[in-house]
Amino acid sequence: MALTLIFGGAFDPPHSEHVAMCKAATQQLGSDRLVLVPTYLPPHKSAGTLPFETRARLAQAAFDGLNAVVDRIEEERGGNNYSALVLPLLKQKYGDIVYLIGGDSLQYFDEWYHPEDILKVCPIAVGARAGYDDVKARASYLQKRYGGKFLPIDFEGKDIASSTLKAKLLLGEEPECLPKPVLDIIEREGLFEQYFPTLEKLKGYQSEDLFAHSKAVVTRAVDFNSKHNLKQPFEKVFLAALLHDNAKQRPSLDGLDVPKDAVGTPVLHQFLGAEKARRDFGIEDREILDAIRYHTTAKANMSGLEKLIYTADSLSDDRMYAPIPELRRIAIEDFDKGFRATLKFTYDKLLSRGKGIYPLTVDAYRYYIEEGKS
Repeated sequence: MALTLIFGGAFDPPHSEHVAMCKAATQQLGSDRLVLVPTYLPPHKSAGTLPFETRARLAQAAFDGLNAVVDRIEEERGGNNYSALVLPLLKQKYGDIVYLIGGDSLQYFDEWYHPEDILKVCPIAVGARAGYDDVKARASYLQKRYGGKFLPIDFEGKDIASSTLKAKLLLGEEPECLPKPVLDIIEREGLFEQYFPTLEKLKGYQSEDLFAHSKAVVTRAVDFNSKHNLKQPFEKVFLAALLHDNAKQRPSLDGLDVPKDAVGTPVLHQFLGAEKARRDFGIEDREILDAIRYHTTAKANMSGLEKLIYTADSLSDDRMYAPIPELRRIAIEDFDKGFRATLKFTYDKLLSRGKGIYPLTVDAYRYYIEEGKS
């Protein structure tokens, strides 16, 4: 009986690790056919996708060497495309199927919609991914919990996320790990260029080093969001991270409404940054503006996006002085622990200087460190 390998995803964009995992699974499982299932409407908003038609073409181009076919079942259904609902239909269509996922997806499998129903439909093949839980141990745990069958394959992919590659493309960079046919389409059609005017304007407000830092915060924030499944909308993460320091080197008040006790202090730029992001970049989204507004001081009871931008700014990859690399390592392993460790380090550093601490930072320290709230 013919065996069909099912591989789904946003494909925004598809990358070389996707292709390598599918190739390894095809060879090891002896599947006769590879079916790609582009997500029509992601179950959460963190993806920030290109149009379905574009992503379907990118997927077809990326996997062309594997004779893959793109199935448009999610587009045809329109919405409510959880795997537990779509896989039974694919089984009816293709017969004997195996569902392929990566180690990053396996780590959060128990958060999926009715995972037990997925495992009633077909086996799940899993390719390991660097930086995530041990696939065999995790699969064993999930199999005991839900039943069904997991098939770990002999493969370990690099820790590369489509969202991080997408962020780099949006920043005007050419990331590695994009198949040439995919990159050709992106360049030919001018994909991922919608923020280029914003980048050019920001360049005019920042030194070369500060602009590089802003880009580093974008990639760090996007990476945290993806790795820890924080489910923050991609566009909000991207814009808040990119614009967080837009006022740092232009401290003029310009009649804008900022706290009087912040004027003349190192934290002024966060308040001005929110107001100037609204005035100069047309940002009206309150969540983005607040993430900018509190990225330096933090505060009590922060939103998920505010925590993310605060932590990414503190732990961006351009910061190499001790103990930032160690704090970054902690946050890569456990975001909440990294956030709290970063807040504590910052508070202790300010306290040791004896120059006073802005009240919002004191509030944040009491809330998250002393009271242990989440």
